[in-house]
Amino acid sequence: MASAPAFGIINWSLTLISIFLFLILFILFLKIRNEQREKDISLYLTMNTCLAGFLTSSCVLAMVSSNVFKPFLLRNIDFCYIFGLFYDIFECAIYYSYCLQSFYRLCRIIYYKVRFLLSWRFYRVLILIQWFITIILLLPTLFLKWYIHLPGESYCLIPYDNLIGSFYLILVLYSIPLITMIVIYIWITRYIRTRTNIRATEKQRNLRDFTAIKRIIVCVLILISLRFPTIAFIFYGIGNGYLFIWTYAIVGLVTATCLIFIALMSISMTNKFKKLVSSFFIGTNNQVQPRTGTNS
Repeated sequence: MASAPAFGIINWSLTLISIFLFLILFILFLKIRNEQREKDISLYLTMNTCLAGFLTSSCVLAMVSSNVFKPFLLRNIDFCYIFGLFYDIFECAIYYSYCLQSFYRLCRIIYYKVRFLLSWRFYRVLILIQWFITIILLLPTLFLKWYIHLPGESYCLIPYDNLIGSFYLILVLYSIPLITMIVIYIWITRYIRTRTNIRATEKQRNLRDFTAIKRIIVCVLILISLRFPTIAFIFYGIGNGYLFIWTYAIVGLVTATCLIFIALMSISMTNKFKKLVSSFFIGTNNQVQPRTGTNS
């Protein structure tokens, strides 16, 4: 049975909101880039996350549209499989991009004297490597023929009743990035505690970077917790031999919510974005408020 039309419309609307938010972030990024002379590495790493989020949102929009309107993704089944693979690659890139952000903070705190570890050229290469790793990790799933046309849906993904495929995605998408970030967090924590003679400016910089890593980890933990329904549906399918009738519709709703959360957190966790958004709303409020003074 196909997903409920109400779910389709809601998911479609939420995904459009996420795409709109990511487009706003791209516009803000272009504005900042044109105004500043030096490249802000943390800003570019944030935009790497936003790019992965935007591409994921675009895939979700296409899959939901194929469900709600015409099943255009099923016209060529091989294309449908490849499209499903790209969706998983883009989603995987979100979590690995957060690992890259954490690594940058690690270098700023511990290896701040090693210049090439804080250079834009180095992180430009790392961004390419990050995308290459996500492709390499997920490409075997296509050759193993794990992607199928999901029953009752108009797109292709690895079904949740594929036990090996589902657990592989959980390992690659969630477990590896989370463990990596926790290791970086512990590494930095131990380093800070063992350091006694630190200059005030260095201490303040370390505190900012350490706070940024904590925010990244909290963000990823929230994203993973929002994925608990997916894991619950997997175990439901294993235990009962079939999936809940609205499994993929509910997971789509959770995915769209996560993407909106990623866009909002990107604004909240990036000071330059936050300042631009705040100045926009403050300027708008000043224009709307009537003048209370009188002319003398």
